[in-house]
Amino acid sequence: MRKKLLPILVLTILVASILVGCGGGGGSPCPSTLTILSITEGDVSVMKAGTGTWAGAQVGMSLKVGDTIKTGGNSTADITFFDGSTIELEAGTQIQILSLAIVCDTGVTTISLLQTIGDTISRVTKILDPASSYEVETPSGVAGVRGSVMQVYVIEDGTTWITNLEGNIWALAQGVELQIPPGQQCIISPAQPPKLIMVAAGDFHTVGVKADGTVVAVGLNDDGQCDVGNWTGITQVAAGYYHTVGVKSDGTVVAVGWNGYGQCDVGNWTGITQVAAGYYHTVGVKSDGTVVAVGDNSDGQCNVIGWTDITQVAAGYYHTVGLKADGTVIAIGDNDDGQCDVGNWTNIIQVAAGNEYTVGVKSDGTVVAVGINDGGQCNVGDWTNIIQVAAGSYNTVGVRSDGTAVAVGSNTLGQCDVGGWTGIVQVTTGEQHTVGLKTDGTVVTAGDNAYGQCDVGGWDLK
Repeated sequence: MRKKLLPILVLTILVASILVGCGGGGGSPCPSTLTILSITEGDVSVMKAGTGTWAGAQVGMSLKVGDTIKTGGNSTADITFFDGSTIELEAGTQIQILSLAIVCDTGVTTISLLQTIGDTISRVTKILDPASSYEVETPSGVAGVRGSVMQVYVIEDGTTWITNLEGNIWALAQGVELQIPPGQQCIISPAQPPKLIMVAAGDFHTVGVKADGTVVAVGLNDDGQCDVGNWTGITQVAAGYYHTVGVKSDGTVVAVGWNGYGQCDVGNWTGITQVAAGYYHTVGVKSDGTVVAVGDNSDGQCNVIGWTDITQVAAGYYHTVGLKADGTVIAIGDNDDGQCDVGNWTNIIQVAAGNEYTVGVKSDGTVVAVGINDGGQCNVGDWTNIIQVAAGSYNTVGVRSDGTAVAVGSNTLGQCDVGGWTGIVQVTTGEQHTVGLKTDGTVVTAGDNAYGQCDVGGWDLK
């Protein structure tokens, strides 16, 4: 949760403390389901089950299953569950506790919440057994997570956005279960199944994945990098210097654009869950955690054979970065400016690679960066509450948990002018332009538009 400079009121509330015998008079008690709410700022209200009346939270108040917690317009709170998992409640969020349970004999745990509005981030640490579950229900669907990190954002009409910040996340609505790849967003509109949408920025073009699996693109098209109009069944895209790559729902990959180094030779790839596009190379993560790469290998940026347990990759101009399942990071390729010096990074949930620099988001919402910093693109040390970052040629952009954006680095063409953006769920940045995906499925841009790469005013990806 955010660290405030203002005085912070910390209020500890006992949500539930249940000790249940394991059957028989001599049985040992189950582990406690003690769950604690900490108010980090402002006032938090509680509605006791069956009362229909809101009351201010009091120190020592015990809440039971069925009680509801609500944060005010300037309030934030954390809940720490009995298994160590946590959920962060941003301002204006309402959530009800549906289940807090543990089976004595098996240790199977169930945590179930109902989020009717607002923004939360769940960090689930120990619910690894397939029989255990951590679920956040919303008016439109269900978000489930096991040993991972996810953001759930619910707007007034019930539309739900689920962002996979790390690991194994899925969405369920209208009988359809959808796996959400790391770093991607899923939208669940009322009475609709879950769908994936996203944006990607190449150096001079912009690409968007629509909810129906089709793709749109604008900008420089000299080498056909925007010729994606016939693509279908796409779940994720990446945009390089002059090429575009897409992952299909069946795990195969398609690519268009300049292929001078073989960066588009992905036709035989299978079992791919995520791709990244660099200057002249393409990298893919397979479902078994291994990595494949094609294209320019002049600096060894494609030497990823032997990488294992990878959950996400990022491709810079001449280097490649991999995020491992344990939160550590590896990198290979050009290291003239230290952009591959990530060996000591830990607790990372997302990585981005720019032109000769690398950025990582930590599980506590802070950001680290290494590499060239001639434009200030690595000056992210004071960033907090970040859920996703993008690295361009000379600027870095981040999304905060409240949906605002922040940027540092070169701003010669206004590519860092994102201070007024709100309702953002994802950002991407190219050579000198920045793109943001909003909660309503529309897209905003800032920066260079010499090739029409910012002409996204009519896009509605949802």
